[in-house]
Amino acid sequence: MKNTFKNSLILSTALFAGVLAIGSAFQQVKAEDGSDIPSVTIVAKRLNAEQKLAYDETQTAMQTVLVSAKRLSPEQKMAMDKEDQFERQQVAERELARKHVQG
Repeated sequence: MKNTFKNSLILSTALFAGVLAIGSAFQQVKAEDGSDIPSVTIVAKRLNAEQKLAYDETQTAMQTVLVSAKRLSPEQKMAMDKEDQFERQQVAERELARKHVQG
């Protein structure tokens, strides 16, 4: 009777260790290459000094910011990259034109 219990205990322990080893082999490891850096765009109208003061006086409680996002598809990512590249090119061209006018 003792041998059966001992064998069951050893077999259960070995089975548990095997399940843990197999489970840990399939865990995903996230590569940290810097490509996962999220960006945030905040759009708001500019307040004048009187509006800022009035806003500050009305706000007495702690403020909460809710951030929500969705994962982009590869096509959406490529479209955003092209748009960013176009905007950077326009900024560079304006800067070059400004330097040309000044100098």
